[in-house]
Amino acid sequence: MPSEDLRTLQLGPLWVFSALIGRHSSFAAPDLAAFWDALVSVSLRSPAPTRELLTSVAAHRDSLLLDYELDGRSVVSGLHDVLSALGPGPGEGVEGYKRALIHIGAAVGRARGPYGQQISTEDLNRLLLAAQLLDYSPASVDAA
Repeated sequence: MPSEDLRTLQLGPLWVFSALIGRHSSFAAPDLAAFWDALVSVSLRSPAPTRELLTSVAAHRDSLLLDYELDGRSVVSGLHDVLSALGPGPGEGVEGYKRALIHIGAAVGRARGPYGQQISTEDLNRLLLAAQLLDYSPASVDAA
């Protein structure tokens, strides 16, 4: 896999995070903490290829966050590029990665929601949009 595709896939969780919170930089500390916690938690429950990719995101969080803030792609463009980097056609690795991204977003949404247990309607709508951009079934978001 070309290094630019790998970097795009590493930035994928941050585009979902940005879609959810409505910011591309200067993230609030509690939101960022919820994101990193969600990323680590989801990576531990993911199949090997997805886990390895998410682990590389967590391991390089400072440099990756800087790269993300300097990256000129919007959420829509970034998630489109994630789909391109994943390659054509469905596959367990592709679907597992998309599922992980949505689960990360859902965990952040729950952390931001009432009592840290429920996703607000606004965050759910943003997460559904991210799922649609990733060509991931919105019905699966409910299980996230």
